[in-house]
Amino acid sequence: IFDRPATSMADRPVPFIQVDPKTNKLVVDPKGKQVLESIRGSVGVCSVAGVYRTGKSYILNQLAGRDSGFGVGSSVQACTKGIWLWGAPIERRGSSAAAAGAPDYVLLLDTEGLQSLCQTEGHDAKIFCLAILLSSFFLYNSEKAINSAAIDQLSLVAQLTKKIRVHAAGNGGGGSDAAELAEVMPSFLWLLRDFQLELEDEQGRPISPDAYLEQSLRAQPGSSAAVQEQNGTRAAIRDLFPRRSCVTLRHPTLGTKLPDSALKQLPAIDKLHPAFRDGVIDLKQRVFGEIRAKAVGGAAATGPMLLGLAEAFVRAVNEGAVPTISTAWQAVLTIECQKALDQAAAIFRAKLSGAAEAEPVAGEAEWAAAVAAARDEALKRFQSVSVGEGRAAFEEKLEAAMRDEQARAEQVRAAKSEAVCARVAASLGARLEAGARGGGPAGP
Repeated sequence: IFDRPATSMADRPVPFIQVDPKTNKLVVDPKGKQVLESIRGSVGVCSVAGVYRTGKSYILNQLAGRDSGFGVGSSVQACTKGIWLWGAPIERRGSSAAAAGAPDYVLLLDTEGLQSLCQTEGHDAKIFCLAILLSSFFLYNSEKAINSAAIDQLSLVAQLTKKIRVHAAGNGGGGSDAAELAEVMPSFLWLLRDFQLELEDEQGRPISPDAYLEQSLRAQPGSSAAVQEQNGTRAAIRDLFPRRSCVTLRHPTLGTKLPDSALKQLPAIDKLHPAFRDGVIDLKQRVFGEIRAKAVGGAAATGPMLLGLAEAFVRAVNEGAVPTISTAWQAVLTIECQKALDQAAAIFRAKLSGAAEAEPVAGEAEWAAAVAAARDEALKRFQSVSVGEGRAAFEEKLEAAMRDEQARAEQVRAAKSEAVCARVAASLGARLEAGARGGGPAGP
């Protein structure tokens, strides 16, 4: 469905959201901004998150169709800082009809690993929250099994109802309830790396990875604080991510002739265990087959619109405010509708000015046709660029602007017609006067 495009954009990772070393605040990097500003079609956003040093960046490289690109390594330091994106968006192939909601482009985001040695839990929460807010498909990468430790690592999910608000509220602060948030949450895929367990239920019957995920998200017995906290995280995942699934990948080198040192820098995927290769292929098909355009309120985001959201969310996080999705989205829609209004008005102005200045001066029927054609082209541009429920108000502004421009152009046309009439009258008068002086007819 999707393929790496032939593009002049950077076919490599570029920084998207970074920490400004001078202010210690998050900023949208100019390189990421440039990429998003150039994408005019709808975008789906796949973010990959997880504890540092669990192979997130490797999986992203595979999704990008590369063996390298996003930083991978074997030290105890996290390679990825902040959020990075792949500079060349992955474009949908062909012109055939796509699944409902499928985007024109897919963006891949790599997030800084959770629980790294050099960052605080507060920083982790900000990056995790931003990745969730900007994604339409969220891939959580962890190792081996969904156990108590893995649930602990996802405890940030339980904080999302306090960290994010869907609609603006009063000054009391606080976030949204889980049901409200679930409507705007991305699809969630839990990727289990180096998985070696037998997928079976309590009766020993084979189960699917998705069934294993559901089994692992059931509340566990116990009254200790740790169990209660883990059950809270399980409930948050169930409630916030109704569209959830699980994929397992076996160890990439076990059962091959590759040495243990190969894990420090994995070779090309065709050198790894066949089951791992097949699993990666299945994962790619699942991600690109299920991903949908990033959308709020039914309107799909383009690159510039996603950039507007990122800037609004980063600003809220830096100010210590609770990011409000609907407020940020409405600001983005207003910008896009104003852009549509400006472009459409410019088209109408240019077309009508050309018709008003044309010689010879157009007759009434010809002028009416020119006005209608200019209006149709302007409205087509407005409809193609504007988005959201507020577009009707901007269309009314466009209609008013076109009426004003038509009145101005008609004044120009009338003045031009009067000037032409004056020149003709002057020419005829001069010929008549010359004829009278010569005693003969002035000619035609």
